[in-house]
Amino acid sequence: MDAATVQDGARLAASIYRALVGERASDKYKAREIATAPGSGVDRGALRALLMQGISGPFAAGKEDENEDESIRATRSWLVGVLACLSLGDDAATAMAAAHVEKEGEPYHWARYWALEGLIFCGSPVVEEAARKAAAHLADPLVSLLADAFLASRGDRKALAKVRKALGSDGDETWFALRALRIVPLQATVPALCDIVRGGDYSDVTYDAVMALGRVPAEWNHATAAAQILSAAVVSMQGAPWKDGMRTGAINGLGNLRVESAAPLLVQELADDNPAVVREAARALERILGLGVAVTRVTEAAARSDDGGLIAYGRALRWLDRDAVAEELEALMGVGAPRQQEAARALLAELGGAVAFQKLRARADVMKQYSDVLEKAEEKIRELFETSVREAQRGFHLAVVMDVTVFSTGVLLLLGSACYALLMKGDLSSWAGVGVAGGTGVLGIVYGVLIANPRKQVRESVDHLMRVKMVFLAYLRRLHQADQAYARRLLDDRPVTVDEVQGFSAAVGTIMDQTLAQPLNGEPAPGR
Repeated sequence: MDAATVQDGARLAASIYRALVGERASDKYKAREIATAPGSGVDRGALRALLMQGISGPFAAGKEDENEDESIRATRSWLVGVLACLSLGDDAATAMAAAHVEKEGEPYHWARYWALEGLIFCGSPVVEEAARKAAAHLADPLVSLLADAFLASRGDRKALAKVRKALGSDGDETWFALRALRIVPLQATVPALCDIVRGGDYSDVTYDAVMALGRVPAEWNHATAAAQILSAAVVSMQGAPWKDGMRTGAINGLGNLRVESAAPLLVQELADDNPAVVREAARALERILGLGVAVTRVTEAAARSDDGGLIAYGRALRWLDRDAVAEELEALMGVGAPRQQEAARALLAELGGAVAFQKLRARADVMKQYSDVLEKAEEKIRELFETSVREAQRGFHLAVVMDVTVFSTGVLLLLGSACYALLMKGDLSSWAGVGVAGGTGVLGIVYGVLIANPRKQVRESVDHLMRVKMVFLAYLRRLHQADQAYARRLLDDRPVTVDEVQGFSAAVGTIMDQTLAQPLNGEPAPGR
């Protein structure tokens, strides 16, 4: 480990300690989460040293009475709890945490509770001894019932009987037992917890029963029953904002139980107005289904909803790993029904973030490139068509010039023959009679051989060329449409199947066959 990493870990440890001794509860919860999370990068040795200095120094037992400040004992509870969680492998830290489980060393019952909880959390080798000592103090039910629950999890029948008795009582011991079961779940108590949640009202007892049910391991036989009870509780608390704290606890418990039948309810909760409910529902859905399936379910729900629901689902996905969600949505943009693909695109836009922006921009670039290719192909067809029109215009102009030439030549021949008749005969009688007839025959031969026939051939050639070009343009247009469809299919994320390739090949073959069967002499095709 390099010096920079060690320095960063030490700074993080100092930040965690400052948060634990601060006044904001949210910072304390976050600091404990980071301190106890594996791979968080915190220097645990440095953090243990800071915690031990605080517990033995400004926040030591008795300082609250000396300074007449009850906040000192609350802060000490946080410090002792985190120290116990990190005490494994450190004899001094273990000894200090164990000392704060005993009433002689720690006067505040919540500090004793969290010290024992921390030792249970880390699996300390001294936890069983500390639990047996704490279980003997019946006057301290908060700590003694937690000790009994731990001993019951180790097979102690007497301890289990004490927990079940407390759980079935009508007094405060029920709540103390529930607090213990939130830390150490017991299979034998799950039916009782279900009964409390099923028939409970809005109270601390019901809340802690909900939280205890959420701690049931997913592999237990009672997991499905617990999930059904929690799902019913979530539904019953909808529309009551003052119950959102209990509802988020139930949703978090559903995520821990990992029962897939709860997934539709969690998808529904993603559209709630409370961000806390949405956050827990999104994370619970991911734990149950996995990220890929969860994003697919959300996309399907968004495709069935209106614009407002789609926006809500997009915001819900922000509580998950944005980069991974963006990858999943990008894949969904190319598969499924058109409505679902559009919903995936809208969710990606609503998700936001750099990755989502890059995905949308990349897709826009691909579509722009595709549009450019089509535009170039269209431009080539337009140029070919314009070339054909210019060729037809040139042929038309040539035919017009020949018509004018023929007409002018005929007029000149007629005028020349008339002048010849006047000069030779003195009148036009011979020109109007035999001369004209003879002259007309000779000129007619000249006109037909030298002028009329070539003009007719030019006109027919122009018409034939135009028809060939029009048939060819129609062939290119149909072939281009088939190519567009195939190119668009290649842009999808799904692999192209052999049947699809054969289908496009058959379409191209049909276009070619129909083009070759098209007559070029102006007559209709057979069968039309």
